[in-house]
Amino acid sequence: SVASFCCWLQTQNKCGINPYVGEFTDAQDTASEQEETVALKGHFYGVYLLASQSLDPRYRGKCYVGFTVNPKRRIRQHNLGYDFGGARKTSSKGPWLMIMIVHGFPNNTVALQFEWAWQQPSLSTRLKMFPELKRKLPRETFFDYNFRILGYMLDVSPWNRLPLSVRWLEADYERPFNMPFPNHMEIVSGKVSISASQRMRSYDAVAPPLVAWASECHLCMQQIVHPERSRLGCTNPMCRLTCHMMCLANYLLGDEPGHYIPVGGECPLCENRLSWAALLQRKRLLMGVPEERQDHDEDRIDDVGVHCNIEEAPEFCD
Repeated sequence: SVASFCCWLQTQNKCGINPYVGEFTDAQDTASEQEETVALKGHFYGVYLLASQSLDPRYRGKCYVGFTVNPKRRIRQHNLGYDFGGARKTSSKGPWLMIMIVHGFPNNTVALQFEWAWQQPSLSTRLKMFPELKRKLPRETFFDYNFRILGYMLDVSPWNRLPLSVRWLEADYERPFNMPFPNHMEIVSGKVSISASQRMRSYDAVAPPLVAWASECHLCMQQIVHPERSRLGCTNPMCRLTCHMMCLANYLLGDEPGHYIPVGGECPLCENRLSWAALLQRKRLLMGVPEERQDHDEDRIDDVGVHCNIEEAPEFCD
């Protein structure tokens, strides 16, 4: 009704939020003052944590974990409500803040698996071995509980081998992890926006190598028959490394038995530090791989409860 909408709008304004953009309008928007990161549409998959700023004590401080390909659009939908694309579980329980987002997943399937485990630690095969994650501790806030779960997730396989970024969107909530943090991951701060343009910023641009490719693999010394599909090189533009994708993967795995996908290592030619995820992303952009379709309703999948065993998908297992 009109009366209930006016009441909701008044609540939003009291908290300093413009509900039509889903962001705080005053000094609360601290992270926006930092440099904003631009991600390419079709190549961004994030799992975020919301915290309710509701004036209603029944909802204030409650948290919600969700998946998105566009953080700015998603928080706007949550604050506008279910009828505008938000999740049923967050509708009329805000306003909401997007506190943090974990991104760097190779595709939306892996991101959704991560989301499900974060939501259901007592059901996840990777997390149910930790009885301390089954419930919130006395006097522990909902945010602290969800942050504690995240710390465990980043320290167990297979997530501890993904090149993830933990991005703080609200500086007031920032705090260190109590669990060991993998060296190949990063903790950053600041907003992120999604660009539909294929033009990347200078440090993200994929430029062709300045040196010529070799016709043979430097590791197995065999001819590279299908270079457009199977050839990889170093991210150092002055390095002439030319390898089969599988040869370089096996080299980078080195002394890591039991794993199939490397995290990174040194270039066998110039000893430049390599990130396997960066190599694959560079290859994908050079090949012009089309972006994944993103016309699903993101969190709408949560409302119908179809996440049951998504963590057990074959491509997710070690």
